[in-house]
Amino acid sequence: MLQATLPEPRGLFTVALDQSIFPGATVALGATVALLVAAAAGLPLSGSTALFARCAAILVFGLPHGALDIELIRRRGSSDRGLASMLTVYLGIGAIMAAVWLIAPVAALATFIFIAVVHFAEDWAAMRSRFLAAGTGVALIAAPTMLHRSTVAAILVSLTHASEAAPLADALLIVAPVALAIAATGIMAMIAARRIIAPVAATASLVALVALPPVAGFAVFFCLFHSPRHFVGAQLAARRWHVARWLPVVVPVTCATFTIVAGVDLIRAELAVPQRLTAAAFMALSILTVPHMLVQALLQRHEARAVGSR
Repeated sequence: MLQATLPEPRGLFTVALDQSIFPGATVALGATVALLVAAAAGLPLSGSTALFARCAAILVFGLPHGALDIELIRRRGSSDRGLASMLTVYLGIGAIMAAVWLIAPVAALATFIFIAVVHFAEDWAAMRSRFLAAGTGVALIAAPTMLHRSTVAAILVSLTHASEAAPLADALLIVAPVALAIAATGIMAMIAARRIIAPVAATASLVALVALPPVAGFAVFFCLFHSPRHFVGAQLAARRWHVARWLPVVVPVTCATFTIVAGVDLIRAELAVPQRLTAAAFMALSILTVPHMLVQALLQRHEARAVGSR
């Protein structure tokens, strides 16, 4: 049973959004408005060039926040053997997810959707309700189907190379109105609690996901709010703002991500370039998201034990 309320967040990766030094909500809102104006003006937002730019943004600006997990593991490794073990688990889980995509792609897609909902729900602890946060997580995934169901279905089929994935778009469309209503309730709850940044971020993200082409809407949320929020959280957790210290971690993992993308591109060679690029970007995202969430859970557990032993 889900608890009715959540305590004020204090986890290792948590940043109080209204006190964060990164104005992610403002940037996301500005980008959403700009893209909506561009769409109203008739500028092409769904062409191959625009799609390439969005996928590149997801890979370059969105994924690196997960790469910081490795540095956080290194800082908390009690020994070289313990660090090696955690890194082996991290990379092993990513490899398992990659294998699932090859063996049972529809199951991998369903798993990815579930994990994304859980992960994105973590961004809304300010709602102080697990139910409202979970509903917002569902809304962020399901919202694009409100106006772009066929496009979402095409993306899901390109991801799995299986027509059986298309009904997942219909399922998301069915739950989208309820999820959006729950998200709206959560936004009102944050406003009532005198939060500012989180409600703006949620509103901008959901509007972008509903109104813009699916990949564009996702890029707005993922690159301009979700990723910077966690990046800042990891930086604060490490108590470091030295870019030179983080680049040796972020750059290699980002390069590994592009290796994954290249591999997926070869596997899906029969698809047109736009569909192939979209599949590669989201499959790479899913492969790295699973160990990313696991490491967060392990580090938060480590922190809880450390606090309890004091």
